[in-house]
Amino acid sequence: MFMPLLLGCVTVIVSMAIQIFAIVYILQYLFRIVSSASKNTGTKRRTTYVISMIMAILFIGHMVQVAIWAVLFMFVGEFSDFLTAYYHSMVNFASLGYGDIVMSEQWRLMGAIEASVGVLMFGVSAGAMLSIMSYLLAHDDRIKDQLDEIKKHSHKHQDE
Repeated sequence: MFMPLLLGCVTVIVSMAIQIFAIVYILQYLFRIVSSASKNTGTKRRTTYVISMIMAILFIGHMVQVAIWAVLFMFVGEFSDFLTAYYHSMVNFASLGYGDIVMSEQWRLMGAIEASVGVLMFGVSAGAMLSIMSYLLAHDDRIKDQLDEIKKHSHKHQDE
């Protein structure tokens, strides 16, 4: 039980490093895009592009993490081909728990560890997306103007 726990914890650290790298890269990308845009270029197209790129980067980060777990499963001898190892890893990472492929008793703790880190990484990604979308919306002058109009309109009706 010690070896699966040790290998699982090391792989968790690698997964976290990948996630942190992806988020730092995304933030640098976002700040570059926002700072290079003129004050009134908060177009829907640009915002859609930025959000799409961010989602793609996060998704690729998750796929890399799944691949690392799959390689680990092959390294310890649980799977002989990468496709099966990757499928099993994806089921673990997404916490689906199909149960159609089960690891041996010796190594199955790593599947549970991967499921735990997968939930954590999806949560971190969701939090990052929410923060980034809030940031984009807060820096879109058109939306600010629309919100100001709504506030003025609602205050006008409250005064009546």
